[in-house]
Amino acid sequence: MDLSKIKAVIVDDDVFKGADIRKALEFNGVRDIITVRNQEMLWEQIYHGEDKIDLIVTDMQYPLEAGEAVDEEAGFKLIERMEKEKIHIPVIVCSSLNYSIPDILGNVWYSNLNDIDLNFKEVLGKLEKNS
Repeated sequence: MDLSKIKAVIVDDDVFKGADIRKALEFNGVRDIITVRNQEMLWEQIYHGEDKIDLIVTDMQYPLEAGEAVDEEAGFKLIERMEKEKIHIPVIVCSSLNYSIPDILGNVWYSNLNDIDLNFKEVLGKLEKNS
């Protein structure tokens, strides 16, 4: 899969982390990227967006809807809903907590101890191989 031709959505309420994820995706060739701050905005993109979404990069803790408090289970709820509704969009979890979640494309630990550009390169390589 040509990464320059995919549309990625970042789900994160932290502006700085979202910018770092965008830079890491761009470093790896992804060009069409939007950022949403909650799941309500993500579902709007999935169901009513103009273009097909090819990749979701999600934090694990953020509000489910605008104006709500942070939901510590948001990422798990997203993955569960996608499975339940049979939505087959690859998911990368990028969190400051080092999760290891099966049945997704991959996990990137957001930490100053890691080079997220290279971590994304490794995970995005799976996307390229699976296409």
